[in-house]
Amino acid sequence: MTVQHRVAVRDTVANLLAERVLALRKRVFRARTWPLSEDELPAALVYGWQEEKKRTGGASIKSFYAVSFILAVELRLDARSRDAVALEAELEELAGAITQVVMTAGELLLPPDRKIERIDGVKTTLGIDTKSSEVALGSALVAFDMAWTEVFETPHPPTDCEATSLAFRPIARRQA
Repeated sequence: MTVQHRVAVRDTVANLLAERVLALRKRVFRARTWPLSEDELPAALVYGWQEEKKRTGGASIKSFYAVSFILAVELRLDARSRDAVALEAELEELAGAITQVVMTAGELLLPPDRKIERIDGVKTTLGIDTKSSEVALGSALVAFDMAWTEVFETPHPPTDCEATSLAFRPIARRQA
């Protein structure tokens, strides 16, 4: 697996959310930050947050690693002239829809195009910023702990012996 694999996982999740979460259509972005205007909310930002590889076995030539990859989906809502209770309810609903889409995505979990082995956990955090009595900005972070196995192989040095020559010479025995 490579950087391209992580990008493929991220892009698959972003495409699934854009297709299957109706409130987010065409407002799913593949980045940690995005210049969002009020017209583009609600919106979701999809990005790789953290990756960890732990060696599980193998030898110096071929090593096996368990990979834990945390994929973040950050949800942003603008709730102008709405109360925080209604905003929190909308955040809960959208975070739930995001979780449902990712946890049941055959495109991620099933052959023939399986991209990950499993999802080990999901953590959802909701936040509401009420800087004034007229505006409440809502955000949610849904973090998926995805897992797969990677294999790293050390390339063998060339074994072309035609350019190599060996010379042997007898060594006399030493007498004690």
